[in-house]
Amino acid sequence: MKVHHIALSVKDAEKSAGFYASTFGFEEVNRFTKPEWDGGAIVLQLGDLQLELFSFHDSTKQTDDSSNLKVRGLKHLGIQVENVHKKYEELKTKGVDIDTPIRGATCAWFCFLRDPDGITIELIEPRSFPRASHPRRRNP
Repeated sequence: MKVHHIALSVKDAEKSAGFYASTFGFEEVNRFTKPEWDGGAIVLQLGDLQLELFSFHDSTKQTDDSSNLKVRGLKHLGIQVENVHKKYEELKTKGVDIDTPIRGATCAWFCFLRDPDGITIELIEPRSFPRASHPRRRNP
């Protein structure tokens, strides 16, 4: 089993598709709409992951505070990169709203940025652990 896609509702699908393409290398693979919709969708792909961007004329802005982990809902989209600091510098020079990288509790480097709709994205450079250092838990 694996994650197939993530769907996001955005204000302007064209603008968001351009952002995800230029920032992360997503490529457009499909567009669709339905007769009863006042908008449509653009489907992007990066590796095995598809990102569906839905845009409607009468959309409403998100009110969930994604930084408050006590509020239920999707908090962020995490994208693995080879070097967080290098990607940070690249995106900062492009004017992307991005936070300075920090080292997390797992010793992985990460930082957060916002897409054109304010949706939070985490860039993460995972730390590799030897397999033997993570014994599997056994159920009692």
